[in-house]
Amino acid sequence: MKILYVEDNKINAMVMDKMLSKNNSDVIIAENGSQALKIVKQESLDLILVDINLGLNQMDGCELLQRFRKLDILKNIPVFAVTAYAMPGDEQRFINVGFDNYFSKPVNFEQLLSVISKIGSSLNKKETI
Repeated sequence: MKILYVEDNKINAMVMDKMLSKNNSDVIIAENGSQALKIVKQESLDLILVDINLGLNQMDGCELLQRFRKLDILKNIPVFAVTAYAMPGDEQRFINVGFDNYFSKPVNFEQLLSVISKIGSSLNKKETI
């Protein structure tokens, strides 16, 4: 799978890249929303993971999601929130904004990889039809 991870924290990005690479995923890192918007226009992606706080004076993950949703090329690409927001109600808030799934930090990689495997399986089924 080809996964875009939008994360401004280099350590978090490195950890996610290392974990997803163990699952044979090809991970592309974008440090901010502007980079992410350029990447989605150049790459064919299977999944996008977005941090909510992308740095001072930068668009946040929710605004980035809204921009993604306006692009036809991303119409069928799942976008997951990966965030430090972990208070009661936060998951539902981000699902209501339009994210397809939500993972709080620190990420439970076993759970994330399980969801990613399901997406990969459905992609493989579509390719064989």
